[in-house]
Amino acid sequence: MRPTASRCQPAGRPERMAARRLLVVTYYHPPDPTGGHRWAAMGHWLRSLGHEVTTITTSAWGTLDDDLATDTHRTDDLMASGLLRRLLRRPPLVSGPGSQALVAKAPLAVIPRVVVPDVGLVTWLPTALTAARRLVRERRIDCVVTSGPMHSTHTIGLMLGRERPSWIADFRDGWRFEPLRPPWPTRAQDHLDAALERRVARGAEAVIAVSHPIAEDLSARMDIAATHIPNGWDPRWDTRISQASEVELEPGTVSVVHTGALGGDVWRDPEPLFTAMRWILAHNPDAAHRLRLVLAGPLDAHLRELLDDADGAGVRHVGQLSREGSLALQRSADALLLLTSPHHVSHATGKLFEYLAAGKPIIALARGNEAARIVKETGTGVAVAPDDVEAIAQALLAAVDGTLRAAYAPRDRDRYVYPAPAEAVAELVEHAIERRHRTR
Repeated sequence: MRPTASRCQPAGRPERMAARRLLVVTYYHPPDPTGGHRWAAMGHWLRSLGHEVTTITTSAWGTLDDDLATDTHRTDDLMASGLLRRLLRRPPLVSGPGSQALVAKAPLAVIPRVVVPDVGLVTWLPTALTAARRLVRERRIDCVVTSGPMHSTHTIGLMLGRERPSWIADFRDGWRFEPLRPPWPTRAQDHLDAALERRVARGAEAVIAVSHPIAEDLSARMDIAATHIPNGWDPRWDTRISQASEVELEPGTVSVVHTGALGGDVWRDPEPLFTAMRWILAHNPDAAHRLRLVLAGPLDAHLRELLDDADGAGVRHVGQLSREGSLALQRSADALLLLTSPHHVSHATGKLFEYLAAGKPIIALARGNEAARIVKETGTGVAVAPDDVEAIAQALLAAVDGTLRAAYAPRDRDRYVYPAPAEAVAELVEHAIERRHRTR
């Protein structure tokens, strides 16, 4: 029987770390505008540790100037087709700063709900698999890392065959645990989805989960030892932030900043936050006069309505900024706001780690989830339920009267700053290679 307990780090550091040839297969990767920076940062810091890292990703998001230097291979993807995206009712694909669509239509129900585990299995996987087989052979790869979502990416590890190198499956979201999709319409699809998840989790030599809840779920359900390796702050961005143009904040006010999409999905609701701002205006006008909620990011129709209704309540939208501009705005804030789902205990977006590095108190609209745990563990702010209007208002008032800043006592943040996550991956690579050798 395989062990069942999840661990934050692989047990037992190997005495000698050899330079390894790694192949990473990931769908969401820069310049993807949704924030898939995990393996871009991880790849850089693994190279700094002496490893060779080759990346396969989709061509749908475009290219970067350093693709050749980072050995990034972008393969054809039907999702880049304008016709297919119109059939799926998805917004046009564009990349670069400020490129996210302001209003995204819901996907056509039929097509995404036919293919298990996701449409990537037919739109991108065939070209990615072909590239993976070629690179494994040509580069004599020591370890393949598949990273999902899209969870179909993990099936590449299954399809590389019996002679494949060691394999690590990296879960950035849960697959069947807190899935970000509706239930399958048929029992047959649901059974196939469950079987694929099981084969991936039990077939890989090692499994990574981006959060504790995902690691614990996989460990318990799959009878494996999943390893928690979180996202982290990439300090290479520090120089770029210093060169970014800044948004001027209103003098004499306390600015609580949120960057990125605020809601815009079925899991996060910004309405209680706006209600709390109106509550402060009605019950404490002096504090409301000093408080500014500053939003930088895309607008959907619902958020536009909330902004219109909040007229006079101290909410300011500064547009959609480049990533450098957003990071610079975070560091000029008095406090930072994070909105999470009240229904997903694994929720801890990459934005949280930007906030940890910004050095400002965090107001996390989070209860009982990974984001709330990290904020509490690191002493970097306060966590309140995202649907508790009064608690949100009190947290905002604490930013105005200074008690939030006085309680700011950051600690133990190093584990969330690179190279620490890459060092944990490098250790796990050694264990995966060793286990593959034993089983072969």
